[in-house]
Amino acid sequence: MMRAQPSPSSAPSFSVEAENDTLRLSGALDIRSLGNAEALLKSARSKHKIRSIDLGGIDVLDTPGALLLCTLHKADVELTAVRPEHRALLDLVCGLQLQRLPRPRKLSPWRESVTQLGKSAYAAWTDMIDVIGFLGRAAAAVGHAFIHPGELRLPSISRQVTETGVYALPIIGLLAVMISIVIAYQGVAQLRPYGGEDLTVDLVAVSVLREMGVLITAIMVAGRSGSAFTAEIGVMRSREEIDALNVMGLDPMVLLVVPRILGLVIALPLLTFFADLMGLAGGAIVGNVLLGISPLQYPDLARRAIDGSDLFVGLFKAPVFAFVIAVVSCMHGLRVSGSAESVGRETTRAVVKAIFLVIVLDALFSILFERLGL
Repeated sequence: MMRAQPSPSSAPSFSVEAENDTLRLSGALDIRSLGNAEALLKSARSKHKIRSIDLGGIDVLDTPGALLLCTLHKADVELTAVRPEHRALLDLVCGLQLQRLPRPRKLSPWRESVTQLGKSAYAAWTDMIDVIGFLGRAAAAVGHAFIHPGELRLPSISRQVTETGVYALPIIGLLAVMISIVIAYQGVAQLRPYGGEDLTVDLVAVSVLREMGVLITAIMVAGRSGSAFTAEIGVMRSREEIDALNVMGLDPMVLLVVPRILGLVIALPLLTFFADLMGLAGGAIVGNVLLGISPLQYPDLARRAIDGSDLFVGLFKAPVFAFVIAVVSCMHGLRVSGSAESVGRETTRAVVKAIFLVIVLDALFSILFERLGL
């Protein structure tokens, strides 16, 4: 007689006894003893020519055990002494048409590429429609808040200005100085062979005020504050706090989206102005080191190179970029489906999409201001 050895997890006992061309099974044949049962039956069939299996000693039988017995039955092994309580299960399992799943049809590489291209285009189109729709909803909510000032949540707006603006001053200032230093060094290196290194002051001042100050600030804010917006709202979504607000009759757009939009619209122009000042300071450092321009002389040279339109162009872009960053980030936060993976995925998408839209809008603004002569 061959017996299954019980496992440390107290697996049910199962035994196989071979007699001539018959196997007598006893004990429990279920999913817990299935591994030992398969090994014992395989060993017994390799030593004896089995024609029938006596199931009179089986106390417990479940679907995996019945599937094993039906496999043996289809291999011309007769099942005898089946208990009435096991007969229905065996009849059901043995009557199933068990077939391997067909292999998925493999497309040719060019068809798969075209399919992926079509799916990506459709996803981009639907995503653009969603962004435009949410932009409209957010603009309507902000307009409604201004029409009804009593619904503005000033403490929430103040908190958003502090977190997105005040706390971002060190990194924005450092980044603006580094970018202006890089521009100034490259300008000196490229203009010196032609004797035009004095124009480096003009290059740094104009590029920082018109483009680099607001662009670098918006990209940094999109990665820093935009991701925070998506993660905060996404966690609230996963905890069903958004659903709780809806049940209580409170509009999440008013409570969560509007304060973040207004806070960022206020903070980003201020950060841009600060980045402009730090960028000019970085240019002054390089001008002093490489060109011998004194700190007192540099402001006068920079003032001659720029006018009010340069500062206006950069500050005009800032609230538009802030509105787009806040709207995209909040939209993806509300898209979270409930899992931690969804929070991470939507946060990544929000940051990438916000930076992409900022760069596209900056290019469009450049064309517009060039046409307007600003």
